[in-house]
Formats: sequence, C-alpha cells, structure tokens
Amino acid sequence: MIFGDMYEILFRDTALTAFEILEKNDIKVIICDHINIGESVIDFFEKINSQFPSVQRILITDYIDQEQIAEAINRGRIFNYINKPISPKKLTIIVGKAIDQYNLQENNIRLLHSLKTKNDELKELLQELRSEEEKFRNIFNASPDPILIVDKHGLIISSNPHARSLYPANTQTEDAMFISKLICPEDQLLTKEYISRVVQHGESMIELRIGVNRTEYELNGYPVRYKGTNAIMITLRDLSTRKELQKKLLQTVIQTEEKERRRFAQELHDGIGPLLSTTKLYLQWFNKPKAKMDKKVIISKMEETLEETIASLREVSNNISPNTLMSFGLNTALKTFINRIRNVSHIEFIYENKLSSRLKEEYEITIYRLLCECINNSIKHAEAKLIKIEIVANDFLDIFYSDDGKGFVVSDVINEKRGSGLVNMKTRIQSLGGQYQITSSPDNGTSINIRLINE
Repeated sequence: MIFGDMYEILFRDTALTAFEILEKNDIKVIICDHINIGESVIDFFEKINSQFPSVQRILITDYIDQEQIAEAINRGRIFNYINKPISPKKLTIIVGKAIDQYNLQENNIRLLHSLKTKNDELKELLQELRSEEEKFRNIFNASPDPILIVDKHGLIISSNPHARSLYPANTQTEDAMFISKLICPEDQLLTKEYISRVVQHGESMIELRIGVNRTEYELNGYPVRYKGTNAIMITLRDLSTRKELQKKLLQTVIQTEEKERRRFAQELHDGIGPLLSTTKLYLQWFNKPKAKMDKKVIISKMEETLEETIASLREVSNNISPNTLMSFGLNTALKTFINRIRNVSHIEFIYENKLSSRLKEEYEITIYRLLCECINNSIKHAEAKLIKIEIVANDFLDIFYSDDGKGFVVSDVINEKRGSGLVNMKTRIQSLGGQYQITSSPDNGTSINIRLINE
C-alpha cells in the first residue's frame, strides 16, 4: 500500500524462507519486523550481512530498546530502523536511500574488482618489464661487440664493457662524453650527420675509423626508448678481422685458380705436346721424297698418334668438367673415378653412397672435387692401401672419408706452405655453409668428416 507500483515486493514469514528468496533473486533491500521470524532478528541480519553484504537491512520495531537497536546496528549492520506506527513518507525516503546505498556498494565492488584486476595486470606487466630489462642488460653487457646508447646530440648515456675499452686513456666511465670523442678527427662530420640521420629516418649503418689505431668499425644504429627517453643504440663491429678474412679468402681463390691453370698447362705440355710434336715429325717424314718407310705405315702411325692425342684431350677436358658427373650425377662419376684408380693401382676401396636422388649442381661438383683431391692425396702423399668413402643424407648431408696411410700432424701441415690444399678444402666447404673436421696423426691414417646442409 505504501510503495504501490514503485518496486517489486516479495513477502515471507520466516528467516528460512527469506533466505531462499535472497538466493534466487536480485534483492536490494530487506525490511524485517522485530517479531518472531523463527530466530533472532539480529542473528538473521548478521547472517545476511555475511552472505549478502550489499543487501540493505531495515528494522521495524514497536518499542524503543536502545540496547537492541545498538546491537542491530553493530552486529546486524542495519541501514536504518523505523518505530511503529510506520510513517509512509519516512519509510519511502529510507527505502529510496537504501536502494541508492545498495547501488553505490555494488558499483564500488565492481570498481574494486576492476581495480584489483588492473592492479594484478600491472604487477605482471612490471614483472615482465623487469625481466625484459634484466635480459636486455645481460645481453648488453655480455655482447662481444661494443654497444653505445647515445642521445640525439651524440652524448653517451650508457655503454657496455667492450665499448668502454674504446674510451681514451684516463677517461672515467661516469664522465659525460660525446661519441665523437671516440671517432678519428677526419670522420667527425660524418658522425654528426650519421646521428642526425638515425634520429630522423631510423635504423642506419656507417663505417668509421675509431681510436688512435684508426681501426675500422661498422656502426649499426637504431632508435630506442631508454629510461623513458628517446635514444639511439649503436652496435660497433670490428671490420679489420672481416676484411682480413676476405683478403685471405680472395688469395685462396686466386691460388686455387692458379694451381688449376698450372696443372692443366702441365698436362697439355707433358701429355699433348709430345703427341703433336710426333705428329709433326710424321708429316715432315711423309713429305720427304726419299723416305724409306712405306707412306701407308706413316699414315697409320699418324692416325694412331692423333687418336692418342684426342684421348688425351678428352681426359684433360674430363678433368676440367667431367661429362659423367654432369650427365649421370655424383654417384656414377665417383664410381668411374674409383674404377680408373683401381685399374692402375692396388689400392682397395670401400665406397658406399646412400643418396636417393641427385644433389644440386654446385654440391655435386664440390663434393666430387673434394673427394678426388682426397683420393689423390692418399695415393701421392699417404701411400694408403685402403680408402673408405661413405655419403649419407638425413637431416644433413654427411661425407665420411678415411685412409690407412702415413697420416700427418694437421696443425703442422696447415702452418706450412704445403697446407694450401687443406685451406682450399675449407674454403670450398664454407662457401656452401658447411663444416668439416680433419683427424690425423703419424702412422694412424687420416679421416675427414664433412657436413653440409641437406637442401
């Protein structure tokens, strides 16, 4: 009668049935008379407070008992109380305020829950940031390359141990210093332009000379955020080692090509030269009017010599670019080469090839050249009697070569001039991104293991 259509109102006679309503419905306010409801009203309110803390509790009483009301407030956490007879206006106002309080508490709960969730997320994010910062710092300090972090003016704000080794003598690491102090004077202007380019356009690279030794370095810089400010991280890579390696590689290639030219020149000179000279003599003899030998015999000898010359040319050509390798693949070419060696020597071969298909052309040529050179070395230098070759293709392409020859001290041979063959082998394998291992010692033979990426 008091509320009319303002609210949906549910009635229950006992505390037990009231709890059923609270569990099944979204109740905002509960109004309870102090009369018998199956248990103490204050106990009833206390249970509601523990299980449904947002529900606002209003007590209706027909007598003034200050102790009971105080206990209802303290234990039952009531929102308010009303004495009988009930004033409709007062009850309406109290219920309206109780509903506002319920809504406020629910909003607070949601806000607290959201705040707690965001706080937990923030803690996780901070933990990740600390972890990433620690990881970055470890990588930064452990990097074998010097690393500098500079501001947009080129002032060094952080550096790793390898970078500090480039500082001028008597410079304290905590001293503020511009990166230009590390650069040779003639490269100062390039340094300023480089810093400006990274700031304006992002990642950039330049080669500069550093220190009194004027060592060439490659500087790779890119923008970063460092301690909340914009900065540039610059990694320095020493180019002297790379350029020295490139120089040695070029020398090795030149030596290899020159060695091949000398070998072909010697084969032409020693093999084909005498045959052509003999043919020339037969021609001169054939033109002599008083030649005692029958001209048919001279022509026959000339044909034999020319046939031998053609065969020699074919052999030289085959050494340059084996037709068998190009036409039939690595396995057939190696078998042909091994059979040729068997025919002119007493060396025993154990050859096993587990390839199921042909390889890329550069792989086949390189492996064929390497194994031919290994076999020639085993015959010429090691005086081997048994040679084993195995080629296996799984995740990698593995070539196993061994002989029972005299062996040698690997480091001694590499350090001497006669070690160019091993250097050439290393260069060929590395050109394909492969690895190799040579094991040998005097009187214990030699084994060579080569591993290439199986493509």
